[in-house]
Amino acid sequence: MKLIDPVCGMPVEKENVFGTSLYKGITYSFCSRQCKDSFDGDPESVIHMKKARDRSVEKQTSEELAKVMDKVAHEVRNPLVSIGGFVRRVYRKFPKGDPERKYLEMVLEEVKRLERMVSKLIDLVPLSVFRKEPVNINDVIMNVLKAFGKEFTKERVEVRTDLMSTLPSIPLDKDRMAEAFTSIIRNAIEAMQGKQKILTITDCLANNQIEIKISDTGKGIPENNIRQIFDPFFSSKMRGPGLGLTFAKKIIQAHGGTISVESKSGKGTTFVISLPHNDGTIGKRSEEL
Repeated sequence: MKLIDPVCGMPVEKENVFGTSLYKGITYSFCSRQCKDSFDGDPESVIHMKKARDRSVEKQTSEELAKVMDKVAHEVRNPLVSIGGFVRRVYRKFPKGDPERKYLEMVLEEVKRLERMVSKLIDLVPLSVFRKEPVNINDVIMNVLKAFGKEFTKERVEVRTDLMSTLPSIPLDKDRMAEAFTSIIRNAIEAMQGKQKILTITDCLANNQIEIKISDTGKGIPENNIRQIFDPFFSSKMRGPGLGLTFAKKIIQAHGGTISVESKSGKGTTFVISLPHNDGTIGKRSEEL
């Protein structure tokens, strides 16, 4: 397993770590004494530099991934349409009751699934047209939870919320942001297979950011998979890539926000979403309280 040195940004195998430092409850690993000494001398500056570096890498990766997705989607779309058309033509020639029809039906179902996937990939690339208006994020969250009402009951999911009543309104495309929350919550429901199914959503103000945490009591994410969960071509599910979290991340980033994940195998997962707001005075009052 590879760890990232926060000073130089180099990956380090766990067995080759020179040393570690604990800062604000987080353990950082280093490739050399020089990096460890640099961190210990001014950890805040190093962490700030690391975050800036991570944002730069993330932006570059996102841009490259968008190009790949666009190319793959368009290269696959045309032959897929042809295959679907030919199979449907053959399918119509078989009389009802013919046992061979079921095989063509299976092919058509797979074609439809791939067509939906390609459409999502094509929609994912531009994702730049937003209709922003001042919105209270709590209203978006509660509307999404309401839409999941029947599913929560069916799956026996207990929902707990602790939402701040004095949050400022921020410019959002509420429909797009609802899509992001929907994808994260659906992912949480699917992850909770045990007897205890608890979904917890909290929010607060921190450093001029509205921070939303969505936690579940599911199976958790293995540490070596956490960096990949927003990749549209990665999935731990049995069928196909999970595009929902990719959409969620793109939507949140388009609003100037960030999303991160905290997870432990067997103990659940927490998605942390931070969205900027411009009312510094409210942020300060919240901190003073």
